[in-house]
Amino acid sequence: MKRLLLLSVFTLFLYPAFSQSSESDSVAIMAIIENVFDGMRESDTSKMAPHFHEEAKMQSLTVSTEGNKVSKLNGPEAWLNAVANNTSGKVWNEQVNNIKIISDGAVATAWMNYTFYLGDQLSHCGINSFQFIKMNEKWKIIYIIDSRLKDKCEMN
Repeated sequence: MKRLLLLSVFTLFLYPAFSQSSESDSVAIMAIIENVFDGMRESDTSKMAPHFHEEAKMQSLTVSTEGNKVSKLNGPEAWLNAVANNTSGKVWNEQVNNIKIISDGAVATAWMNYTFYLGDQLSHCGINSFQFIKMNEKWKIIYIIDSRLKDKCEMN
């Protein structure tokens, strides 16, 4: 009985510590997501690049009536290059909402709806899934996959 009571008390003390850690992880991850998309809107890759792990990978799933197509697995370099060289005169504006973050303190997932605009023109929408790992007490993006829909964007 004493062991059960001791275990119960110990668990109660651990729960707030875990909860605070998970909450601070979520705050840090949200800041990274905001920084990455602010950098994209400003064509400033210096806000984006530091958040990627050196072995980060990215993919997109284009969803269409002709069938779903997955892009080649690649690193963030092409995206960063495109952002840095955006000469269209239009802001690349990715609006995210309904963000859900799950973390165990070493690995985390951020799942969110997004709507992407070229200037004021709706381009596409979908879901982003960002995978994070914690390296040297800092969260880094290790993998991103997104779905791309041309229609049905009103649900985002």
